[in-house]
Amino acid sequence: MNANDLQGGRLPEVDQSVSVSDLVALAGQSADILDQIRDAMLEPYPRKKAPTFTSAGVAALCSMDKQRLKYLTTKGELPAGTSKGAGRAKEFTLEEAIQCVLATTKRPARPAGARARVYAVANFKGGVTKTTTTLACGQALTLLGRKVLVIDCDPQGSATQLCGYAPETEVPEDKTLLPLFYGDQATVGYAIRPTYWHNLDLIPATTYLSDAEFEVPAKLLSDRKFEFWDILNKGLKPHLNEYDVVLIDTPPALSQLTTNALIAADAILLPCPPEGMDFASSTQFWRLFSEVASKLPGVNANKRYDFVNVLMTKVKSTELSRAVQEWLTKAYGSRVLPISIPDSSVQIGAAAMLSTVYDVAKSDVSSSAYARIREPFDRLADYLDSQLVRAWAKGGE
Repeated sequence: MNANDLQGGRLPEVDQSVSVSDLVALAGQSADILDQIRDAMLEPYPRKKAPTFTSAGVAALCSMDKQRLKYLTTKGELPAGTSKGAGRAKEFTLEEAIQCVLATTKRPARPAGARARVYAVANFKGGVTKTTTTLACGQALTLLGRKVLVIDCDPQGSATQLCGYAPETEVPEDKTLLPLFYGDQATVGYAIRPTYWHNLDLIPATTYLSDAEFEVPAKLLSDRKFEFWDILNKGLKPHLNEYDVVLIDTPPALSQLTTNALIAADAILLPCPPEGMDFASSTQFWRLFSEVASKLPGVNANKRYDFVNVLMTKVKSTELSRAVQEWLTKAYGSRVLPISIPDSSVQIGAAAMLSTVYDVAKSDVSSSAYARIREPFDRLADYLDSQLVRAWAKGGE
């Protein structure tokens, strides 16, 4: 830097060029820091632990009062929980809480011979809470007594992270969907693994999954009749009798993986913050996907979704937000759910710790702030569950 530069108000010229090798070094450095942070303050699998529940919490899940719960546990009809000391309240594990729900629920069970319904959570734009919505819904549905499979179709592996696995160190590429897309596996069974959360299984993702975007076009070059859109659907079908619901977290793009997820799905949930750019992106989503789907042999004529809904997320109490909410309602009408997920410091804090609102203990946050974000997710899970029951009642595919 010289005096002329300073006198002219100019910043000194700095070489900002970056080579590919520089990017490789940057990737390594950032990955190392992430690993250090994860080891120091986060809880990756298998150290990530499911929450425990108080008697009041279990009673609420079972829609009964604490005295009734105490009576049933004393009789041995429900898990007794664990006392943490003389005169102290009992504590229930997640598995015990779910056992209580299953033993007392009045929700219709999946009929014999009925299969899981497959719900894709999709949007071409990132940052709309697709992943946190997917995982929170999965956790909430288990608390209603359902068995859930989450499929991470996003090579970023964010859903995998939320489930307690480090994608780059704990997920080999042959345990993702990649072998299915290569044709080396006929079903997805090889990739299903349990998580720290009882009754919630996962098919994980890692960056290698992006290779599917090159493998599928390569197969099309050699076989023009190759049904590239139906790979996931065919691989998933043999396992649908093992679950009540399958939730698919999709990449923020109309990719081969997204197309497969949307064709395999029985329903689509599109999270969309009421912001101008997010609204514009949502219109592109429907247009592009409908154009693609309409050209797929057999899909245009035969495909019907149980439901297609827009879920407003990251909702703020501002005039602009309210204006875009009106746009969304005008554009999508009754497809906009009467449930909205507020912009919440609780959810932001949970996401920073690779967790969801269901991982957060009430004692760690303001009770009003917790209720404000938890309540709409509970309502969303109730809605999705009602759609399960409705689909099962109709029967067929």
